Amino acid sequence: MRTATPLDGKRALVTGAGKGIGRGIALSLAEAGADLFLHYRSEAGEAESLRDEVIRLGRDAHIVQADLSDDDALAGMFEAITKAWGGLDIAVNNAGWDPGFVDFKTITPALYRKLSDVNIKGTLFCCLREIELMRDNQHGGSIMNIGSVQQDTSVPGRTLYAMSKGAIHAMTGQLALESGPLGIRINNIAPGYIEVERMSNVAGFNRDEVAEDIPIRRIGNVSDVGEFAVYLASDAAGFITGQTLVIDGGVSRKLARSRSIAGTPPVSKK
Repeated sequence: MRTATPLDGKRALVTGAGKGIGRGIALSLAEAGADLFLHYRSEAGEAESLRDEVIRLGRDAHIVQADLSDDDALAGMFEAITKAWGGLDIAVNNAGWDPGFVDFKTITPALYRKLSDVNIKGTLFCCLREIELMRDNQHGGSIMNIGSVQQDTSVPGRTLYAMSKGAIHAMTGQLALESGPLGIRINNIAPGYIEVERMSNVAGFNRDEVAEDIPIRRIGNVSDVGEFAVYLASDAAGFITGQTLVIDGGVSRKLARSRSIAGTPPVSKK
């Protein structure tokens, strides 16, 4: 007999599920008992591999392709979910675009529109559709947006990205207020340094060097975010909504990344 898990029988959507944080969240939700709709934009092989892994965990899994900046494609994704399940209990809006370093002098209207269409418009209309699919649930539902500590912390070259994550922070609070009477909770998870392919594949990446700038002295991993998402999706988090919840090993509490700038001596473990 299979042991009961916190999310047994729950129907969950994870956008941007093929790799990185999205994949980690999807696997954590499946291990906790949820069935999954796995969204991807361009890498079908990654999504298919994840679907197979979820099925091996004993859960139902579907994959769906969509460019969430495209209104018709986004609508089609939710039509597929409605046809398969008729509703949702959990949604994680992880899909987004990170353009990397963008000097403020090179920002163009086209770049602004491209990033905003994915990160802001895509997240907003996913939330609105998810609310509709949860509004008739007896026990409401849980929606999680994936933001970033960069909504509140500033580093060079991140104006557009930080702006988009700040918008997600604001929309989370507003929608939580308005959907609360339906029993739907909406929260914003703001990760810091989480080791994903995009980080570790950069030439010169040094895990130990990056960890030195993090108070807890390690980089986060995708399961850190995944296990937190399981908690927010569960009944144990039933009184938490409208919040931005930071998961960053304490890095956002630092005034400056460099000890030489901050004027603090290195901490010895001896």
